[in-house]
Formats: sequence, C-alpha cells, structure tokens
Amino acid sequence: MRLIDRLVIKDMIGPFLNGLFMFIILIFAAAYLFPATDLLVSGVPLITVAKVVMFSLPSVVTQTFPMAMLLGSLLAFGRLSQDREAVAMFAAGVSFGRMIRPVWLLGIAVSVAAFFWNDLVVPPATIAYWNLKQNAGRSLLKIEKPLSYSIFTPDGKEIDETIAISGGLDAKTKTLKNVSITKFSHEPGRKGEPDAVIYAKRATAVDDKGLNWKFYDGRFTLFGSDPKTRILEDLLTVDFKRLDTLPRAATIGKTFDGVLNSEVTDPNRKSFRELQREIAEDRANGADTKGKEVDLYGKIALPLASLIFGIVGAALGLNTQRGGGKAVGFGVAIFIVFLYWIFYHSMFVVGKGGAIPPFLAAFLADIVGGIAGYVLVRRASK
Repeated sequence: MRLIDRLVIKDMIGPFLNGLFMFIILIFAAAYLFPATDLLVSGVPLITVAKVVMFSLPSVVTQTFPMAMLLGSLLAFGRLSQDREAVAMFAAGVSFGRMIRPVWLLGIAVSVAAFFWNDLVVPPATIAYWNLKQNAGRSLLKIEKPLSYSIFTPDGKEIDETIAISGGLDAKTKTLKNVSITKFSHEPGRKGEPDAVIYAKRATAVDDKGLNWKFYDGRFTLFGSDPKTRILEDLLTVDFKRLDTLPRAATIGKTFDGVLNSEVTDPNRKSFRELQREIAEDRANGADTKGKEVDLYGKIALPLASLIFGIVGAALGLNTQRGGGKAVGFGVAIFIVFLYWIFYHSMFVVGKGGAIPPFLAAFLADIVGGIAGYVLVRRASK
C-alpha cells in the first residue's frame, strides 16, 4: 500500500468509527428510546426491554454506514486541507482522483458489508424485535389507529374478503373495535361484487389464540343480483346484538396475533431473496407490487450510499475552511444526512404511490448524490 493510501485510510478510520457510534445513538434515541422507555414504565421486565433494544440495533446500524462514511471522509480530507498536506500532494503531482482512491476502495468495502449485514443480520433481528416487543406488551397494548388487510382465495388469485378495523384493538381483552367485513362473490357473472357486508362495534376472541370470534352490536347485509338485469340488490339486512357465526362464511380471516401483526409492514423482516420471491408470487397473482419493488431496490440503494457519501465527503472536506475543524465537519455531515433522508424517504413515498417507477424512486437520491459528488470532485481537482 502506498504512503498516500495509508495516510488517507488512517485519517478516515477514527472519524468513521466515531461517526458510526454517534449516528447509532442519534437514530436509536429518535426512533426507539421512547417506546422502550414506555415498555419499562408499563411494567415490562428490564431484561425483556434490554432484548428489545438489542434486536432494534442491527437495522439502525444499516442506516448509519453511509453517514459514518460521509463523516469519516469529510473529516479526513478536512484535516489534510487544514494541515496543508493536500497542497503538498498537489505540488508533488498527485491528482485529487488519485488522492481519493482509498476512499473508493473503502466505500466499496463498506457498501458490500452494509448489503450483507442488511440481508443476513437485520431480517432475523427485526423479526425477533417485533415478536418480542408484541409479546412483552401484549397485556398492555392498545392500538387506536385503523388497521386493514385482505384475505385472498386459496389459489391467491382473487380477494375473498377485506377487513377494516377502524377503532383499533385492545390486546388485553383481545377485542377489535368498529369492525367492517366485506365478503366478495366468486360466482360466474358476479365476481368482485360484494356478497355480504358485516359491521360490528366490537369483535372479541373467545379463546387464547383468537381462532374463534363473537361479534356484538352490529348489522349485516346480504347481496345478490337480478339474473336478467345483473343489477346488485340488497336481499336482507339484519341488526344483531350478538353473533357467533357470520353469514356467507365470512370471517376475520386471522387469529388475534395475525391481526396484531397485520400492522407490521417493516420490509427489514425479509432478506433480498425473500422479498424478491414474494414480489414474483404477487405478480403471478396479479397483485400490485410497486411498494415492495421500492423496498427491494432500497436494499441496494441504501448500502450504495456509503460509496457516494464517501466521495462527497472527501470533496467537501478538501474545501473546508481553515479554523472550522471538527465542529464544521460534524455540522456539514448532519446537514447533508438530513437532506438525504428527507429526499430518500420522499421518493419512497412517491414510488410506492406509483407516481414514478420503483427503481427510480429507490435510486434517485443516490443518483442526485452521485451527480453532486462528480461536480464536487471536478471542482476539487482544479
């Protein structure tokens, strides 16, 4: 390894590790600290809360790799600039492109490591996190926000039911609030038409697992269509105080745990291949896969940001004004990270809504960062 490579890498390693731990603490404090504190205050044992915290960390680490790479290269080249070592290198005929070769190599290594970390370590840790969190707070948990999901036919090609729980749920009593169930017909000529609509103010599981349900204070309507006109007709409407069996073989479609887990849509629970396989199955069944495709490409786009941030940080660090020191470096790094995450997540929302192609939604932040890096490198080379 050449002297210049050893010098740059030596200057980068310390800030990279410091940035890694600093951003882990920042992200954890913002996203996970208060929920963990709530569990602890609610009476969940300390050892259980500690496990919840431990299993939340791998996904946090994935997000910090690009940030740490940015901070490491920015501070390393800022020091080279302030100590006039960069000037000495230029005077010796070393170009900026040659100067940042170790940044490229380290950025590629960090990107590859981030991808495999996200693919091998994060999914089992995320599954354990959600299971442990829900089991720990099961007797305390109340979800006020609406939940909804669909139940497909056995062949997976058609929607059999849609279930909307607009009042949330209470895990302590295993009760769902304001439940609406739409059962669809699969008869020839009526496919996709509602067969029954059921509403209940509450539905309560009558066993520990939530396999059977009782429905209270509601109404159901049965539908059919005129054979000649094919016009949908209201055949029967019934009010009820309690109902043990729903008409037209309608069901909740899940155990209570299944309903509870229906709100968990964290893509970190699946590896790249698992998510790829799920997308292929959904496509075969005619389902919309745009949202999952954005998540799939994101598993590559986020690790790739480590390489891009390294180049951007090096170019910015070289132009750091004397006297700014680490304070300026930290400030610039946090500002860039803030802009990146806003843009990155905005594109994810837009992509999942179908406004732009999934590939572009996932990689657009990296593309913009790459263009900015190219411009900064050209500027630093002059």
